[in-house]
Amino acid sequence: MKIRQFIFISSLSLCLSANADELMSAITAYEQGKYDVAFEQFTQLAQQDNAEAQYNLAFMYFGGEGVPQNDSKAAYWFEQAAKQAYAGAQDKLAYLYLNGRGHKIDRIQAYAWYRVAAENGIFLAKTISENLRKGMGSEEQIHADMLSSEYIKKYKIKN
Repeated sequence: MKIRQFIFISSLSLCLSANADELMSAITAYEQGKYDVAFEQFTQLAQQDNAEAQYNLAFMYFGGEGVPQNDSKAAYWFEQAAKQAYAGAQDKLAYLYLNGRGHKIDRIQAYAWYRVAAENGIFLAKTISENLRKGMGSEEQIHADMLSSEYIKKYKIKN
């Protein structure tokens, strides 16, 4: 039994390092302007639930780098990474909701995602969420607070 556990753990760590190597390869391709290669590698890793690849793929769609600019696809991939407690993706998803990019404008969703991003260390997200809340009516604030509490429980980085 102990040998099986060791083999499983060794295999798992090899997979993780292989994933890390693939991710670094994609990042390097992106930095070198090889967007087609980066896009293909980020897509493959994103489909395997790699949050950093999902975030980078979303950014390619967001900025239209190497792919046609597409806010809907950017929002989809930011959300996938955000739900894995990837703070940068939570911040960008909130921005999309606030500005009606990839989603209709939704201040409550924007507030909730900014709150969880703030909980996960994005400094400016706290200020933005506080300012958003000030501009809401009391019922909207209650709904926004409930949703943000739910998101924080689900999507806050576990220490």
